Amino acid sequence: MEKVSVRPRMQCFVSVKTLLRDKEKKQNGLISFAIPDLGVLFKTRHSGSHYELEYKSLLALLRFIQTNDKAFRNQKLSVLCSSPLLIYQMNENSLCQKEVKPDRNLALAYKRKLGFALSWVPEGENRALNGMMDLPPLKNSLDLKFDDLQKKSS
Repeated sequence: MEKVSVRPRMQCFVSVKTLLRDKEKKQNGLISFAIPDLGVLFKTRHSGSHYELEYKSLLALLRFIQTNDKAFRNQKLSVLCSSPLLIYQMNENSLCQKEVKPDRNLALAYKRKLGFALSWVPEGENRALNGMMDLPPLKNSLDLKFDDLQKKSS
């Protein structure tokens, strides 16, 4: 019997941090995404309602994936976020606020094209909320050696 190799899904995390409790009020916030397998952590400021920022964070990740298609070719993707509303709107194609509808429709088009799965993750496990120290170093093709440096310095 032939063994079938199953590749695990590459996990990508998206997150939003805002200061105001009113999620419908326009405000400055921090949108971020992380791809731990590649050592990628992206964070930037953006303005909009909390709900708009959730979609902006997701769209930033999806644009990154599309722009770097060689790194993601033949990968099954799992996008994880801490927003139950975003996941519900994307997975159930439910009604959403009119200001996020264009972003949601664009995200749905990416979902059809890229075929990613979108799931919930608790905030404490959302890698897009954490700092750089939580991510592995970038993979590179250099074969670094440290033994020679220690011998020369003694």
